[in-house]
Amino acid sequence: MMDFGAYGPALTEPVTLDEYMAVLQQRLDTYNASRPPSDNQVFRVKSWVEPLLPWFFRDEDEAFVVLPEPKQPKPKPKPKPRYYRPASYWREKLARIEAQMKPLEEPLITDRAAAGGCALGPKRTQRIQNQEDGRLQRYVALKKERDRLASMLRTAEAREAKALESASAATERA
Repeated sequence: MMDFGAYGPALTEPVTLDEYMAVLQQRLDTYNASRPPSDNQVFRVKSWVEPLLPWFFRDEDEAFVVLPEPKQPKPKPKPKPRYYRPASYWREKLARIEAQMKPLEEPLITDRAAAGGCALGPKRTQRIQNQEDGRLQRYVALKKERDRLASMLRTAEAREAKALESASAATERA
């Protein structure tokens, strides 16, 4: 393989990375100037692949290239303690959901035979049934939300009970 490092000046004093890149580029330019022109000028096809800058490194260059100091990593931010909602918050939300569910438990028409039969007529019967279906869907959605909130409330109450227990244990030790 050809010694591309022989082209251009040798390093005699310390240089920065940017200056070293300029030296490598100068070696590349010197090499390109020493090459004969392309044999195939008629078709303007290059007969040679352009050499890469790493091909112009010299082993003795390593002693003269001054590397920058590595950047110190930024200190990681300390995480904030997690904020848990108190049990009173979940009790309030649970009461609000149960208040929304209460009117949905009562049927629109108390006479179930009239609501499902022909006593109201086909159009009114269909309308009442559609309303009941919508109310039932809303009730089911609220029930799922109520179950989720009840779970959150149980977790919050357990967390608060554990905190009270550990606080009382700490006062007993003192």
